[in-house]
Amino acid sequence: MERLEATQENLTVGYFERGMKPAMEIESGDVVDIETATHWGGRVTPETTLEDVMRLRTVEFPGVGPHTLTGPIRVRGAKVGSVLKVDILELDVIDFGFNLNFPGEMGTGLLPDFVQEGALRMFAHDLERMETTLGDRVRMPLQPFLGIMGVAPESTERITTVPPGSHGGNIDLRELVAGTTLYLPVWEEGAQFFIGDAHSRQGNGEVCLTAIETAMKSAKLRLTVLDDLRLDGPMAETPDAWISMGLHADLLEASRQAVRNMIELLGREYGLGTTDAYGLCSMMGDLAVTQVVNVTRGAHMSMPKSVFG
Repeated sequence: MERLEATQENLTVGYFERGMKPAMEIESGDVVDIETATHWGGRVTPETTLEDVMRLRTVEFPGVGPHTLTGPIRVRGAKVGSVLKVDILELDVIDFGFNLNFPGEMGTGLLPDFVQEGALRMFAHDLERMETTLGDRVRMPLQPFLGIMGVAPESTERITTVPPGSHGGNIDLRELVAGTTLYLPVWEEGAQFFIGDAHSRQGNGEVCLTAIETAMKSAKLRLTVLDDLRLDGPMAETPDAWISMGLHADLLEASRQAVRNMIELLGREYGLGTTDAYGLCSMMGDLAVTQVVNVTRGAHMSMPKSVFG
């Protein structure tokens, strides 16, 4: 198993782009151990203040996302039109995280007109109990996942890491914990796979703009090229469910996409006709808001595998 550390030569802040020099090259089916950094190139630490963050966003890294990506990893055999299967084997976070909402005047988050005051909250991770606290009365179990897993984008232009898309990227799907799988369509030879935006806890919606943002000491992933599957965007699988996704600036259209994608999945995997699959989505599917704060909103539908025997 090869290790890719979060050294400066292996990090990119705030954008995806085709044609980047690989930080590592592997065979299909290999397991990699990847380290990530906190936002803005690892510049967020327990000593960071809201004023520091404002300077990082507006002065030092203007016009790009805050996310720090580790990669890219070139996977031999990945070609345009194939699918990269990402098996998430183990995720180990560092011992702190943070939650951030910018001042309301910046227009970020779901309620900038209602919550005017910006805030940066730091959290200590109890890695033995796998929990953290907010004040004296709130205890939260940690549920580590990667907010960003993505490949080189479909676009030939450099794109910011903020909105997710057909390349994956800033999906923020909290179900993608250890033991689950993400499927991504490949848009450039070698796939050019990145990860970043580690979270230790997030609710569906991620409504204030961020979750508990952190970094991974170790993310062990198996990367496998599939040539017998065709996808237009990301799809996920857990031991118990299939998860389809929809991504659009309009949340209602994102929801429609998630349901359409589930109907296609049910036809492909189980041979269900469109009408029956549509009905099953209504009877057994669970449609949820993934996030509403990344310009491109996300919705996802979960379908339990148990209904298929």
